[in-house]
Amino acid sequence: MTVPILREVLPADWKSLNDLHRWAWFPERSEAGWKWVHGLGQGYPGWVLEDDDGVCGYLGNVRQDYALLDACLVGATGYSLIVLPRARGGSRLLLDAFRSQPGVFATSIFNSNARAAPIYSREGFTAFPHNRADAKIVWPLAPMTILSERLVRSLYRNRRPSRELFSSTRDRPRGPSAAGLSALDPWTDAAAINLFHVELRHAGSLIADRSARALQDRFSDPDRAELPMLYGWREGDRLTAVALGQLGKMSECEAPILDIIDIVWLEPHGAAAAALLVQLKTAGRRAGASRMRLSLVNHATAEIALRAPGAVIRRRHIHGHASFFAGMEEDLPWAPTPFDGDFGFCLRPPPTNTPQAGRGGWVSGSPLRSGAFDAGAPLSAHHPQRTFPAPAVRASVQNLMSGKERPGRETGTSGATERFRP
Repeated sequence: MTVPILREVLPADWKSLNDLHRWAWFPERSEAGWKWVHGLGQGYPGWVLEDDDGVCGYLGNVRQDYALLDACLVGATGYSLIVLPRARGGSRLLLDAFRSQPGVFATSIFNSNARAAPIYSREGFTAFPHNRADAKIVWPLAPMTILSERLVRSLYRNRRPSRELFSSTRDRPRGPSAAGLSALDPWTDAAAINLFHVELRHAGSLIADRSARALQDRFSDPDRAELPMLYGWREGDRLTAVALGQLGKMSECEAPILDIIDIVWLEPHGAAAAALLVQLKTAGRRAGASRMRLSLVNHATAEIALRAPGAVIRRRHIHGHASFFAGMEEDLPWAPTPFDGDFGFCLRPPPTNTPQAGRGGWVSGSPLRSGAFDAGAPLSAHHPQRTFPAPAVRASVQNLMSGKERPGRETGTSGATERFRP
């Protein structure tokens, strides 16, 4: 058998990618779905390993636009690292290509599982966000379902069930009743969303593109089965906080989960962001989710999330990893949310019984029911605003944009195991 070669992924590989994802218990995609995810952001869809027997490894890649004041950067996030046993050690080739791609300020993996996490550390990635790379915040919504789910998981620890379990009818969220809360549509509310994004990028932090166009692209997934939950808090015609939630299912034997894909706000409106999380809890419970979770936590989102009743912090393995261009890690004011990672486009869609949630296209308006919450309540402490980076970092940004710098490389041993399951 020949040594696997590394090459860029091609449309002809889509069937082979589904074979790999099926082997790893990762969600598969239609041809239209692969075309969509490989066209997100700036393209550059990723790499495969190939030997005489075909494709034996894959690492997906999405390049996103970022902004800080008037500076425009590009960051890359990786997803679905899968290496078959016959290509053992191939993760190094894939991750080296990922880290070495030109023109990005950082490469990141924000959704690694316990078996894959040590490989990223060995291949030159550092835990990020600092001091919270192992943290998730979870809100239990259906305790009895969670207990049943644990029992079922123990029964199907090493095999997949032949049918979908925990598949039940879900209620469509009701319209909001709290003053200030409104459901958002990336098309009809494009002007307000674009203005909110402009205000975010001038608030002193590095921000992934959250323009209406970027959200429209995210919401056009042809394989989605449920309406994403996008809504915001308004003061007049101005948005001051936005939250995005999405239902997903880890596997056939697990109940649906409501993932917080994004929670972001303008200071001093953190209380409004906390109110949006309460709304997500209400919507998730009505939709049949067993729990709501925030899978990537930074300092500011942790403070806001803990204001929503029922929050539980879980700290286990390192699931957030990043590799920065030289000189940019320490001073770059980047506080990523799950929106920066693969959570918005790699969740396994749950089966649906609702006719409004067809597979493809966006149905305008996903109203949410409001719960009781005082958005005017004071926060214990606001997350301090970061200023534009120091001159040394500003120079690094300029060098990066001109192509003068390339990411460093740290040596490490090959991964001992590369069969990654969720």
